[in-house]
Amino acid sequence: MPVARRPHRRFRITGAVAAPVAVSTAIAMATLGYGSASANTATTRLPDLARSITTVNLGNLTTYDYSSAREGVDIGDASLAHLTLSWDDSNGARALNGAVYGEPLVYHGLVVVATENDSVYGIEAASGAIRWHFSIGSPASESSIQSGPSLGGCGDIFPLGITSTPVIDPKSEEVFVSGEIQAPKTSGWRGIQHWLVGASLRTGHVLFRVRIDPGGNGTSYYAAAEQQRAGLTLANGRVYVPFGGLDGDCGQYHGYVVSFPESGSGTLESYQVPTQREGAIWETNGAVATPSGDLYVATGNGSSNTTFDHGDAVIELSPALKELGYWAPADWAALNAGDLDLGSAGPIQVPGTDLLFEIGKANERDVSVGYLLNENKLGGIGRQVFAGTVCPGGGYVFGANASQVIGGKIYIYVACSNGTEAITVATGVHPSFKQAWSPSSGSPNGPPIVAGGYVWAIDWNGNVLYGMNTMNGSVRLTEALDGVNHFATPGAGDGMLFIPTSSGVEAFSGPSGRPTASPTKLKLVPDPADPKQGGSVTLTATVTPTPLGGTVRFTEGGKVLPGCELVQLSVTGTASCKVVDLQVVGKKEVVAKYSGNPAYSFSVGTAIIDVEK
Repeated sequence: MPVARRPHRRFRITGAVAAPVAVSTAIAMATLGYGSASANTATTRLPDLARSITTVNLGNLTTYDYSSAREGVDIGDASLAHLTLSWDDSNGARALNGAVYGEPLVYHGLVVVATENDSVYGIEAASGAIRWHFSIGSPASESSIQSGPSLGGCGDIFPLGITSTPVIDPKSEEVFVSGEIQAPKTSGWRGIQHWLVGASLRTGHVLFRVRIDPGGNGTSYYAAAEQQRAGLTLANGRVYVPFGGLDGDCGQYHGYVVSFPESGSGTLESYQVPTQREGAIWETNGAVATPSGDLYVATGNGSSNTTFDHGDAVIELSPALKELGYWAPADWAALNAGDLDLGSAGPIQVPGTDLLFEIGKANERDVSVGYLLNENKLGGIGRQVFAGTVCPGGGYVFGANASQVIGGKIYIYVACSNGTEAITVATGVHPSFKQAWSPSSGSPNGPPIVAGGYVWAIDWNGNVLYGMNTMNGSVRLTEALDGVNHFATPGAGDGMLFIPTSSGVEAFSGPSGRPTASPTKLKLVPDPADPKQGGSVTLTATVTPTPLGGTVRFTEGGKVLPGCELVQLSVTGTASCKVVDLQVVGKKEVVAKYSGNPAYSFSVGTAIIDVEK
């Protein structure tokens, strides 16, 4: 059947500016060797830095698998033909406080990860040094979760805190993260809640917090039975957060998608999968958002084997989370009955088409079936565009997949449980796919990405990273890893590869190390330029283009001005130092030097101060 491209509504990847917040900016006081130093503070509103937004951010990784299409391709980094371990969490200064399940995000020299202890970290990509850290609360313990109705023995992540991949808005330079907490002064399942938090990428300062438990099916709903595993999606000026259940399919839970304005102000919207129970949305990649603004999610098994209940389906939702359509395989009832989740991996867009690719666990006949769907019209039960066998031997697929166009040919890399499997997609009047390659060795069964010329996937049973040729599957690199978690997804950016582990992050650099730092310029302006003896002067350094963090050091005559050794660069790219009680008459040269973010080169500026009588 032909797949026609529909007219798209205007798509706002980030349609709202960050909520105004107060940021305390210290203005250091120094003396040039005379008088005394004092401190002063100023309050400023966080500005919209007006950076351009694209679906894929070159060299950056701001959302799970690089784009809201979940294609999993990093197109901004150079070769990763050889890897060198740059850093890990064995150094105490780089130690994190828990396991990392989400894909590490990368933005202009900063790596952002979240742990199961409900902590979020901003880490220097080059060195592993922790730049900032904040907590969203205390995670839920095993005993607390399992004290809930019908939850005894359920779950497989403890403590349970932040499991999903956060999302970054490069325009407002904010990060959004969702996690499970134990409410203060509570114990047991009744105190378990889920929260969405927005924070500044530059400082880690929390900008807003909002509870996002959707309320559910009357009095039978309880948050302890829900688990928020799927990655967050930023689209239509809102953050979309999917929910599923605990390992074991225990208790009274449903699949949900909730959304909240990224501005931090507004109303919570939600969609509940219309099952009596179950129907989890738990795929690693979270909701796909298309250029129309619509979203697509896949569900796990529902509770009915007789009446279709949207379990084991792909569902299309509007930006306001109204159901627009669905598709399910003809054997949905058998999948429901056998706990054979279609939604063990989420849909991805097929590049350059209006097709979605979906695959999950092997079916009741132990056959691994993948599907091409028409996103313009999902069509209901059994109305796929094409179906075919993918994983040899009936392997399951967990997490997410990736896709790439090479020489006009569309490849999809599938996270089969017995190793990455590549298929090629033929488009046209009758779209189809066929097997292209299996890995030449090993069993890289984790969600794949494409970066630095290779397909990367982790064997999360054996703790090994594999780098494979994109066109034939030849294994070119392997790296032994620290312990990793189920469905661990590597992240690449800033010329490096980052691995989430059960204790933190491992970072690898390519053959040339990190790419050349972006050049900067520093302009130093004294105000006034001709201060009076006994007066003061404010030195303001402005660095362009605006780096993400760093410091400015002010000196005179080769000596650091007291209190002005490491002045933090503000969100507008400025740093100020006020010199008081000037006593020595005459001209003096003051030097300001910017440094501190390896993604940007250092820069120096000078100014002459002429102290008059």
